[in-house]
Amino acid sequence: MRRAQILAGFSIAAIALAFPAMSDAPKAPPLEPVHVPFVKTCQDTKITVYFSKQESVLSSYAARSLNTAGDQLAGCAVSDIQARVISADASDDSAATSLSEARAAVVLEALNARGIRARDVRTNFVPAAEATPTEALTFPMARRVDLTVKATTGYGL
Repeated sequence: MRRAQILAGFSIAAIALAFPAMSDAPKAPPLEPVHVPFVKTCQDTKITVYFSKQESVLSSYAARSLNTAGDQLAGCAVSDIQARVISADASDDSAATSLSEARAAVVLEALNARGIRARDVRTNFVPAAEATPTEALTFPMARRVDLTVKATTGYGL
């Protein structure tokens, strides 16, 4: 009798281990390298940078996205940058303001480090209540900085 219970326990454990773990963690990136073709343009560019919950640190994916944008805009004359920040993951308005400011600052510093500087930088902090329903309903999408970089051909290009 005892042996049957132990055998049943092991079989239940084996079945439980056979199912994939259920979590909210994002899927792992693909194992194959992704080739992103280099395109030299001096056109207006839109960049979206997503953040983890309650953080204002760039992920490796965000850093690569900003590196690609920096490579595409190298040698271009950037006239202005508009940053639209949505931080719907904050607990209250003061936390949302400080989190949004930190996120905007880290993104603009990263652009500055890659040589993308503008004479005019405008930042718009969008409270979650004022965000459109498509922006605010999905919280992973409501933790982002949307950038619009206006660029023209610089001297010698």
